[in-house]
Amino acid sequence: MEKLVKQSINRIFGSWKWPKNWVIKLVSLILATSLWFLVAGEEKVDMTVQIPVEIINLPQDLEVANWVRTDLDVTVTGPQALIRTLNRDVIRTIDLAKATAGPVVVENNIDSIPMPWGVRVLRIKPAELIFNLDKLVNKKLPIQAITTGQIPKGYTLSSVMLEPAHIMINGSEAILKNIEGLHTKPININGLTKSTMTHTELDVSPEIADIIGTPAVTASIIIEEKMLHKAVNKIPVTFAKKESPANLQLSSSEVKVHTIIPYSVAESTKQLRSLFTASVNTKDLKPGTHKLKVEVAVEKGIKLLEIQPEFITVTVPETKARPSKSK
Repeated sequence: MEKLVKQSINRIFGSWKWPKNWVIKLVSLILATSLWFLVAGEEKVDMTVQIPVEIINLPQDLEVANWVRTDLDVTVTGPQALIRTLNRDVIRTIDLAKATAGPVVVENNIDSIPMPWGVRVLRIKPAELIFNLDKLVNKKLPIQAITTGQIPKGYTLSSVMLEPAHIMINGSEAILKNIEGLHTKPININGLTKSTMTHTELDVSPEIADIIGTPAVTASIIIEEKMLHKAVNKIPVTFAKKESPANLQLSSSEVKVHTIIPYSVAESTKQLRSLFTASVNTKDLKPGTHKLKVEVAVEKGIKLLEIQPEFITVTVPETKARPSKSK
């Protein structure tokens, strides 16, 4: 076809030298001209469209601290077909390369948004945007565990260890300057009698959530049983009769102990003295008086503090020799 067009043109214009690819360029010009007439001939309308706002070149040490609109209400006039494509092709670009900390006022005049040929801006709402720029700071904040519920009687909440125990936040100085720590959502400890581990989230304000979201933390809940200080009387002192001399005399046949007993053991035992066994080692004692240390055996989990008396006196009587029989 290109050859046919060239032949037809040459008959009219003779040996005129045409530029390279002139046929393609000519066809493009014809199409563009046709489109122009088509658009120009279309009825013009006034419409309000939403044009997105884009911030560029914001300094790395600054942050927009306030909420700002993400789009503008722009009333334009022009061909309807062109206007419908504006929200895809047109952006209100705001260059903050030279901005410093503090409020920055940006005016939205009719020339601030570039429009395609044939479309004209009538008005923009809002007429100006105010950006509060604040310095970015790094702050390490401790996390505090919040609990709800009651530990049963006889048990106590020793501690709640969190992982992580701190969190580093990079955010606006205006937001972070009055925040000294974060805390978890309530952790239910109701009825717990033993240590356990659970997961929970941080309970943060919307401003902090915009920075860090709602990260999860691991909580190690340490439950300890209460220990009771008890004095237990009248614990009998025993000894190995088979290996002991006969007719031993003890300065005390009972002892008293001061001890620490788990709450559950103390509550479930009617006679606390049954938890203890007191004894002295009288094996191979010779006749006479001996001062022996009292040994007290205790059940597992019981801590022995003091024995009264700690020593007792044991007397081994002399063995009388039997008279020999005369023949």
